[in-house]
Amino acid sequence: MSRGAVQAVEHAAEAPVPLPAGHVCEIWGVLNITPDSFSDAGLFLDPGAALARAEAMLREGAQVIDVGGESSRPAGACYGEGFSEVPVAEELERVTPVVRALAHGGHRVSVDTVKPEVARAALHEGAQIINDVSCGRSHELLDVVAQAGSELVLMHTRGRGEVEPPFSVYADVVQDVLTELELAAQRAQRAGVARSKIWFDPGLGFAKTAAQSLSLLAALPTLVAAGPRVLVGSSRKSFLARFGSARDGARPAPGERLPASLASVLASARAGAQAVRVHDVAEAWQALSFDRALNEARTR
Repeated sequence: MSRGAVQAVEHAAEAPVPLPAGHVCEIWGVLNITPDSFSDAGLFLDPGAALARAEAMLREGAQVIDVGGESSRPAGACYGEGFSEVPVAEELERVTPVVRALAHGGHRVSVDTVKPEVARAALHEGAQIINDVSCGRSHELLDVVAQAGSELVLMHTRGRGEVEPPFSVYADVVQDVLTELELAAQRAQRAGVARSKIWFDPGLGFAKTAAQSLSLLAALPTLVAAGPRVLVGSSRKSFLARFGSARDGARPAPGERLPASLASVLASARAGAQAVRVHDVAEAWQALSFDRALNEARTR
């Protein structure tokens, strides 16, 4: 047997065991009501346009609409100084009408915010999930979530997500991220949030280099085994362009990263993630549906 064949057999032996038939990875559709998000800036600032986009994603298969009224793009080589903070009143004006309409229509809504005032208003309007990209930094926000009994996504980050030292320096990126997420979960639990309501998000691209983000994606089974449900947001992110460049070496722009985004969606689902956060819902639905059918065929 050739050396290449031996290596292929060894790699096959190391491949993840197929998930049990019936494992379902939810699709959360991204709805950025912002002028400065890295991918779809300004497209959905109008409430009518935002609702139309949400309704389209629901038809395409999204189980949750994740609404954000403030960009969280991190500072670094890709996005310069990163996001600009939005006053509470402006963020409320952006998200409240959309959350109200979606929640009153019976849809599951997540609100991407770090502000307790926005979280409180969104939950009052019927949102069921707060997506906290600050990793549980605000005790007041944790108190709001606890009082409402809602679900909480804790996304790993450091600082403002800057992709530069000291924020991107880790002894072991997988273990350090897991430790810091667990500490955030303990803060949330002390505030009164039930552990069963907590999600972990590894925060790909936040305070992490492209290589570190890739390592975390590869190590998702370790994160899944930690207990809380796992949400992965890799859609259109810059680390995909680094490792999914064109044949001539060019790095695709955010809107051109669909193939790598779908590869990361499938990797997340196969690792046991309970949800993926995506911009391209119809394509993710098709990829996950086929992968689920393939997995079921393997286990017959």
